Amino acid sequence: MDHNIQGYEYYDIVIVGAGASGTLSACLLACDELSVLVIEKEGRIGKKLSATGNGRCNLTNMDMSWKHYYGDREWIDKVIASVTPTRVRSVFEEIGVFTREKDGYVYPHSNQAATVVGALYREMKKRGVKLRLDSRVREVICFDHMTEDNVTDIIDIDNETGEVTGYPARFLVKTDDMEYSCNYLVMASGGAAGAEQGGSSYGYGLVRGLGHTVTDIYPGLTGMECAGRFWKDVAGTRIQGSFSLYVDGICEGKETGEIQITKTGVSGIPVFQLCRIAARALAADKPVWGEIDFVPGLDADELSDWIDSHGIDGLVPVKWINLLGRGMGKACVKALKHFEFTITDTYGIDKAQVSSGGVPTDEISPYTFGSRLHEGLYILGELVDIDGVCGGYNLHLAWSGAILAAGDILRS
Repeated sequence: MDHNIQGYEYYDIVIVGAGASGTLSACLLACDELSVLVIEKEGRIGKKLSATGNGRCNLTNMDMSWKHYYGDREWIDKVIASVTPTRVRSVFEEIGVFTREKDGYVYPHSNQAATVVGALYREMKKRGVKLRLDSRVREVICFDHMTEDNVTDIIDIDNETGEVTGYPARFLVKTDDMEYSCNYLVMASGGAAGAEQGGSSYGYGLVRGLGHTVTDIYPGLTGMECAGRFWKDVAGTRIQGSFSLYVDGICEGKETGEIQITKTGVSGIPVFQLCRIAARALAADKPVWGEIDFVPGLDADELSDWIDSHGIDGLVPVKWINLLGRGMGKACVKALKHFEFTITDTYGIDKAQVSSGGVPTDEISPYTFGSRLHEGLYILGELVDIDGVCGGYNLHLAWSGAILAAGDILRS
């Protein structure tokens, strides 16, 4: 259990972050033999989790494959081989969340993210997890990574005898008003995406302080700003079409679904899926543009025949008719099948649903999510340089990290 040693509050395990991976880790780890403390900078647990899937919480997806992720394919394959969607569903049903599947997408049966957050909270309380809310971690010291600057902070030297009092733990975790020591440290502080839901970059600084590398961070799963004044005239429309992304003249991806038009550009799931690619290309000053196919169900010849017979009124939202023209022939077909525009930016990290980037996977074990630099350190969730497309894939990675890290700690 937790106790005080030399003025520091001791726990067997300290978890930084009460999001998806942090709360599930706590539920799986806390027991009579192990004391667990969760430190969360927000005033409640699962703030970002509560908003996932438009409040429905897409827990995982039965169509699980590396193809739905950006990052190290081999590393991802090892993770999803260890933690299947069926295993994730089983874990949640054990803590009282009945799940349902629709077209491969797995949700809580209640269709509410609040059900998931509530179940995680109740399980933590039942297992005796200590929770510190509104508490931000300022520094983490690993005792095998000590320097002359911090060594005097974590040992006591008797001025008369010269006796050095050692410290019985691997890590020291400092907040504004408390210091905690532990033998296992789980970093689950989340990424920088979604500031309104609690996203923050502070966790990157903590893992850097422990000697880990952190790549550049980019927004993922958000809309794109585009050149042109016409967007405000068609804003609010939704197009059942295809969105293609071009970088330096090469098509980097194509997604079909509902494309949402805003006052400054494009949004919606087809755009979200390719946002990561656009963000990195724009950061490298490469030319990026998009292309909309308004009628992917018809090829050019079929579309031409339709327009000859019926015009375009029945093909596109009313606001687009004047912009695309009511004419016939190749020019009209091209406008509908290949509507091109320059992409100037994404909507940014604050509006993104997920962060792209983080600690490189060669510094983290795919079997345990354990650090390859420090024994007893685990790095989960958005802190890892892996991100998925929409559909429950990012949450699956968060749950996987929690399950594998907890299993490794319990075995040690």
